[in-house]
Amino acid sequence: MVSVTIQGHWYLTAKFNNMKNFTSFLLLCILLTAGVACAEKNVFQVKVTGKGNPVLFIPHIGCSGDMWNDAVKEMSKTNECHVFYLAGFAGLQPLDSNYTQQYKESIRNYIVTKKLKNVTVVGMNYGGFIGLQLAAQPALIKRLIVMDTYPFLAQVLNANITQEQANTFAGNMKNAYMSSPDNAFQGMMYQMGKNMITHDTVRAKLYADWNAQSDRKTIATVLADQMSTDLRNLLPEIKIPVLCFGTWYFGRTMKKMTTEEGYQMHEKFYTTLPDHTVKLTETAKDFMHWDESQWFIKEVTMFLQK
Repeated sequence: MVSVTIQGHWYLTAKFNNMKNFTSFLLLCILLTAGVACAEKNVFQVKVTGKGNPVLFIPHIGCSGDMWNDAVKEMSKTNECHVFYLAGFAGLQPLDSNYTQQYKESIRNYIVTKKLKNVTVVGMNYGGFIGLQLAAQPALIKRLIVMDTYPFLAQVLNANITQEQANTFAGNMKNAYMSSPDNAFQGMMYQMGKNMITHDTVRAKLYADWNAQSDRKTIATVLADQMSTDLRNLLPEIKIPVLCFGTWYFGRTMKKMTTEEGYQMHEKFYTTLPDHTVKLTETAKDFMHWDESQWFIKEVTMFLQK
């Protein structure tokens, strides 16, 4: 009698009368394992470069993993960089449903099956939204870096927003994404890119192109997921160090608020997160790893060395 565990999920028990039966059983195990690996590959693609402790990069909604190229070029000198390209984003074949759940679980399985140790996860906005959920799982990762990420995204729009209001707003945003004609949608994404990137229309166009190439249902649904999901109750469960990058460009230029006020606001967002550090920029917008790349790499490097 032999018991076999595959991918930590399937348990098979068999009794063998001869070597032929045993060989057939091994072939079955291989086929089942291969099936799981193929399923994982359908959820994302990964590009690995460099050597050292692993750093996993998760992109923002609709973006290619190439958004991390500049950062990876520097960090791969000292770390093994794993860049994720998510299904349905920037031209990749989409999943059928449960996008956020599948991304999260498949990245978790990737870390476990690859036996990665001393893992740092870096995520921008939606990527950070996934990262926060991964960080709540004990012993999975050692450090987390989030950029332009908030435990309850709807709260940024209205500090006193209710869950019902957040659900309504998320539904309206999803409908707007889904109903926009292709040309209008790309123009909307280009304007959004210019609002998220300081003085760089080339990359704003790149951002728009990536989103236009994305599966519309995928990016509309995950945006609604993020907008309506409140992770604040999850924060106390995250025991690892977390570096929280934020921009105060808009607060300074539009509302004439001081950087100190920006730090106070961001500390409120993360008040129940046990071990966190907030770093704000007044000159970069949301894509701060593009706008202030040297500052970003410097802060990340110091954080990883702690």
